[in-house]
Amino acid sequence: MGIFNAIKNTFSDSGSVVINGNDENAVKTWLQQRMAKQLKTDPSTIATEKPFEEYGLDSLFAVQVTGELEKVVELRLSPALLFENTCIDDVAKVIAANAATS
Repeated sequence: MGIFNAIKNTFSDSGSVVINGNDENAVKTWLQQRMAKQLKTDPSTIATEKPFEEYGLDSLFAVQVTGELEKVVELRLSPALLFENTCIDDVAKVIAANAATS
């Protein structure tokens, strides 16, 4: 729960929080928190291996989250990131790989 507490209550101004893109767990946790906020549920109910489409998230959410995530990890990300990768685990791996080469 330490990571959850580290980024808790950051979504009103996601630009104020920066996480290391190399840290897959931090990226996963941020995405869990963000999805939970959108779905109005507890972050622990968001499975990182579950496909985004099973949560019923729309394209507007995907584009918004990608923009927020760019600011949080301080990396340029493809607007199609959440479309090209099926789950939180996949997105975190892509971001970590991009961070390693930046």
